[in-house]
Amino acid sequence: MKVLAIGASRNIGYFASQNLLRAGNIVVFQLRNLSAFDNDVEMQSYVKSGMAKLVKGDALLEDDVRTAWNAANADGVPVDTVLLTVGGTPKFTLSQGFVINPPNLCSSALLNLLSVIPHDIPTQPKIVAVTSNGVTPESHKGIPCLAKGFYSLISVPHADKLGMEKVIHWSAGWSEDSWKDGEPEPHILPLGWEERLGGKRGWLKSIVVVRPAILIDGEAAGKYKAGEDLNGLWTVSRKDVAHFISNGALENWEKWEGKAVAVGY
Repeated sequence: MKVLAIGASRNIGYFASQNLLRAGNIVVFQLRNLSAFDNDVEMQSYVKSGMAKLVKGDALLEDDVRTAWNAANADGVPVDTVLLTVGGTPKFTLSQGFVINPPNLCSSALLNLLSVIPHDIPTQPKIVAVTSNGVTPESHKGIPCLAKGFYSLISVPHADKLGMEKVIHWSAGWSEDSWKDGEPEPHILPLGWEERLGGKRGWLKSIVVVRPAILIDGEAAGKYKAGEDLNGLWTVSRKDVAHFISNGALENWEKWEGKAVAVGY
């Protein structure tokens, strides 16, 4: 399997890519800083063997994403999987809670990716996109009551993740009746974003949305729950989310394709 990993210099994307490399797959990383893995002994071994390839670029620039896509396909072997795990480093403010800069970081990266992937290729790549549990009003209902105070502090990043979910819902042609979550704020999704993606809903054929619970550090516990409409999830380690991506979603694609999957304890 050949994987294009965007936003995988650390955290979930890094751990999932690491799992995939250990399993013998090829991973092409788009990195803003090509020195990101300079002190990573294991990753350097994959780079030297050619299993890991590094392409400089910024997920917020469509031309850079196109360069990464073209580079990943340059050897004539098509990319069959894309990991989109872009995420910023939130900063806490008294007025808004945790904020990210830019506020539409993840939805912009997704729009760039979907603008670059050709819509008419015979076989589209599998796409795994990470959003968040509780990002939609419907999924928010299943969050434990005691956790909702924390979720109120991450409403700004969640507005960005809601933008991602709206783009995916439209692009994948999921039932319009199932979208009950309102429209993302105008500064998250620009006017005319649908035309940028060809103006035709339902063109995206193969995607899994991963919705982690509150993310924590630490080793993989291996005892997480994964499924649609799961209630009562509190936290989940980044390594367990990565395990679900590499060993759950991608190994059992027929089971998870076309679903938004909550992951947590």
